[in-house]
Amino acid sequence: MDESGNAGAPRKLKFYKLFFPFLILLALGGVGYTDINPARSHLYWLAMVPVFAGACLLLEWLQEHNRGLHWAAVLRAQLMLWLSLLVGVFLVYVLLHSGRLDNENAGLIVLLLLAMTVFAAGLQLGPLVMLLGGFLALSLVLAAYIESYVWLIMLGFVVGIGVLSYLYSRRNA
Repeated sequence: MDESGNAGAPRKLKFYKLFFPFLILLALGGVGYTDINPARSHLYWLAMVPVFAGACLLLEWLQEHNRGLHWAAVLRAQLMLWLSLLVGVFLVYVLLHSGRLDNENAGLIVLLLLAMTVFAAGLQLGPLVMLLGGFLALSLVLAAYIESYVWLIMLGFVVGIGVLSYLYSRRNA
């Protein structure tokens, strides 16, 4: 139990230390995949939806479980958020298959929807999740405009996130 009486703070911090770098690596891998194979990148980002949703749901459970709130209400709110993302992705696929959108742009739009949803989840879950949503949005911009420098910029951003994560963990330790 920490000084504030919150027994779940160490579990939440451990979760951040384990999953946050993992999610960043998945995002970096997606940016690389979008750069290498833009025609199929939308499939990668679609596969990331349940991964990011699961991570956010687990983090939400760790927070709400320790606040004594009803898990059903928390789960309903999070599921609605992530279900809205899946509906958005479905609509992107409708546009893709109707010929109104090409494969390369479909991947970027799915990444945009994921970035917005992760950022929105961060409004409830905390600044690191919002930062992850911002990182995904930056990844979108980099994948769309700055292909030749994307890896160098991403490396700098990952180092910055690592420093922020370290400072956050020291502040809450």
